[in-house]
Amino acid sequence: MDSWRRREGCLLVGLFLLAFLPRALYPVSRPLQWYFRSAQFIQAVLHRDWAGTLFSEHPGVTVMWLSGAVLWGWQGIESLAGRAAPSPLETEGLTFFDRVSVGVLPLALVIALGIVWGWHLLHRLFGRRVAWVAALLWALDPFYLANSKVLHLDAALSTLMMLSVLLMLIYLREHRLRQVALSALLGGLAVLTKVSALFLVPFWGLCLLVDHVSSLQGPFCGLRSLVAGLQLRFRNLGLWILVSVMTCLVLWPSLWVQAAASIDLVFRQGILLHAGGPRDQPLFYRGAFGVLDPGPRYYLDVILFRTTFLTLPFSVVGLLRLRPWRREASRCSQVHRTSVLLLASFAAFYLLQMSLGGWKDGRYILPVLLVVDVLAAHGIELCVAGVPVAAPGRTAVIAGLMAAQACLVLFHHPYYGTHYNELLGGPAAASRVFPLGEFGEGLDLAGQFIHGRLGGKEAAVSTQFLANEMVAQHVRVPVKDIARTGDDADYLVFGVQYTMRGSDYPRWGKLWDDTYKFREPAFVASFSGLPYAWVHRPNVIPSIPEPLGAQVGARIQLVGYRLAEYEVAPGDTLLLTLYWQAAAPVGEAYTVFTHLQGPEGELIAQQDNPPGRGSRPTDSWVPGALIEDPYEIEVPRDTVPGEYTVSAGMYDPIALERLPASGADGERLSSDRIVLATVLVRPAVPAWRWMLSAVWLGVVAAGSVRGLQRSSTRGDRALHRGTP
Repeated sequence: MDSWRRREGCLLVGLFLLAFLPRALYPVSRPLQWYFRSAQFIQAVLHRDWAGTLFSEHPGVTVMWLSGAVLWGWQGIESLAGRAAPSPLETEGLTFFDRVSVGVLPLALVIALGIVWGWHLLHRLFGRRVAWVAALLWALDPFYLANSKVLHLDAALSTLMMLSVLLMLIYLREHRLRQVALSALLGGLAVLTKVSALFLVPFWGLCLLVDHVSSLQGPFCGLRSLVAGLQLRFRNLGLWILVSVMTCLVLWPSLWVQAAASIDLVFRQGILLHAGGPRDQPLFYRGAFGVLDPGPRYYLDVILFRTTFLTLPFSVVGLLRLRPWRREASRCSQVHRTSVLLLASFAAFYLLQMSLGGWKDGRYILPVLLVVDVLAAHGIELCVAGVPVAAPGRTAVIAGLMAAQACLVLFHHPYYGTHYNELLGGPAAASRVFPLGEFGEGLDLAGQFIHGRLGGKEAAVSTQFLANEMVAQHVRVPVKDIARTGDDADYLVFGVQYTMRGSDYPRWGKLWDDTYKFREPAFVASFSGLPYAWVHRPNVIPSIPEPLGAQVGARIQLVGYRLAEYEVAPGDTLLLTLYWQAAAPVGEAYTVFTHLQGPEGELIAQQDNPPGRGSRPTDSWVPGALIEDPYEIEVPRDTVPGEYTVSAGMYDPIALERLPASGADGERLSSDRIVLATVLVRPAVPAWRWMLSAVWLGVVAAGSVRGLQRSSTRGDRALHRGTP
């Protein structure tokens, strides 16, 4: 027994390291508002400015205590070591990514410890095997990891809420007031983190109601015992609320001096605004942009794409395991089933609560995904129980599944937000549903690229609103908002999260859509073959990736072209830029044609217009000037996969006659058409990936059926023996 405990202790240390290290190593922290709020919060506390600790409706107090204390503590340690250590609030002209990383460390530590504590609570509720699988899934959940690597609220909130809920469920089994107090303490910390944690109050009421109904099934259920039971439950509910309120009062100094103003801000903006108000920025969802509620389907898509090949199917199996029509063989199994049902109810009702709000974001339902991991652990246990091998073999199967999850997820380090469920097509399919780069992935690499090019020299850097929070951490020069500078800068940085919000967005939309999405970038950061960030040099002559030297008519030369992608899917848009030059004044206004043609020369798609979308007619060209001419050729959704040809040329719009076209060698081209490139039209998601997903789901389904059969057989035998 002692050797097993020592071995399990070592395994728990390994679990802690597995949870902590991926979160602590190279945090990818886009949002900086909580970095500055944390530093300002501790500064206000040190100056006894209690009213100055009110920053947000969320209210974010737990995160500000943790990160703010460590930020100022780190500055003190650096000062004692004799280094010139600016305060956490001094960032101008500095690369301060290291300090942001320090601010994330305490959150990563608390979350990792929470996962280990969660293992202990799950062990008491569901047994050792489910506890290990669920805790490992928490440690390796890519969406949980991604939220844990930013200095923000949602990962800490989800950890505190989950621990509080698990303690509630343990109380229903053991009925100890210590569990109520601990759950309330964690609940109070969760409410201090984010106001949505108030959901714990009605859920605790639901737990007590279930506990009361269960007690009425005993031999003593008269009126007196009914009243006594109700009094006990109301007292426990009151105790939970009291401890939570006291936790909030003790830890949030703003409540000491301006309780009414603090509560009003939380209620008015934290609840009412997010419940019905429009977003402050457009949201891309399934091809549409808007600031209004995207609808309840939005969160269902988040669950589908943010789970993994393990957690999505096995969580469904875990729900099937509950089988409401099935009578349980023992009281122990009945209590177990009640705990799982309540946990699933927590996820369902929390999802419903968040769906009622008009202001939606995927990270808001992170607590639901943690429950999905626990349900998946139950599903894995059930399926593995049906494998016809001895117990060590089943343990090896579980270890293999966890290793597969680890390989798939850790491959994305440190950009775990770039993971999307492979069963649904991965990032390529997700990019048609959500905007990529939710956590600012790639913007750090853009900042590092600029920093390496500057070499300590001064330069003007501009980027999109909020993208500057990421870029500014990695360069020593100020990073401006494009809304203030336009393209009057040495470097422009664009992030996919923002460019996907549409050309109507006033800060950068027109600048990106009209010019820079067609230009060859100086640097591009890509993940899974998809671009996430671009760096452009506005004051540099545009590079021409594909030079041609083709001649059109007597005075016009097609110098070259740029094709953004050579592989597209049906429904995608080909971004083509033509580069023209006139050897002498062109007296006529010609029209350019760009064609996408099939293998037999059939026309699939086209875009015809005067150069520059009508803004640069040929009769206005200055001889020798380089003319950028952008085109967007939409590939029809019914296009058959295969190789297609992109071609271009010019014609007289009045006579409808093409200008003679010849290649660089002077030879006249067939049909006066300049063939530019061959592109591959492929399915958005390759067929082999769908087949692989279908095979895997078939394996899971077969395992679940066998596991359910074995479980039913064992249950029937127990009932036949009269198991109490």
